[in-house]
Amino acid sequence: MPESPSREQILEAAQRLFAAQGFSATTIKQIGRAARVNTALLYYYFDDKERLYRAVLQRLMSGLVSRTLVPLESDAPPAVRMRGFIEAQVHTFMANPELPRLFMREMLDHGVAHAVDQIQHLAATSFKGLCDTIREGQRQGTFRTDIQPEFAAISSVAQVVYFFLARPAVRVLLGKEISTATVEAFARHVADFTLAALTSGIDVAPKPRPRRRS
Repeated sequence: MPESPSREQILEAAQRLFAAQGFSATTIKQIGRAARVNTALLYYYFDDKERLYRAVLQRLMSGLVSRTLVPLESDAPPAVRMRGFIEAQVHTFMANPELPRLFMREMLDHGVAHAVDQIQHLAATSFKGLCDTIREGQRQGTFRTDIQPEFAAISSVAQVVYFFLARPAVRVLLGKEISTATVEAFARHVADFTLAALTSGIDVAPKPRPRRRS
């Protein structure tokens, strides 16, 4: 069932505040004011601040998983699925810029204590699908077999996460505002860079058939 408008308002406001201030510094009153609802309604949907925080984390992670699983579950070749995964991750972060900041705050402030369930869900779905895709490419001979799939998956994910976390610094480094076109160009770069590493030293071009002797 779709979220009720009031519950959706609360989750959206809490997401912005938790990402900007962290869990400890954000109060229920602040969330109520930002969502334009009274605290009684907020407590009607969520028993306390921690349950609201966990609901925000679950909502964000569920969105990331659902979008990134689509390319991974397709029948396309592994390289195409890898590229699709990276593009889906980028588009998810573009739509939810608080997602990487919020999970980074959770890691730094609480050692992922509130996000264990969400990370385990990610591990069993999108992360597993990404590792399985890399293994399939290795079995087919299109990806290097001397690379550990889990490390390759973490590396490809981390490139995108860092770009969004370091966006203010990236803006200074590039000397310009980070436009949608720049983000999409970076997504293509990550895919090219990752696939170049996975296929380095492998001749993936089809070999010509030998001519028959007459």
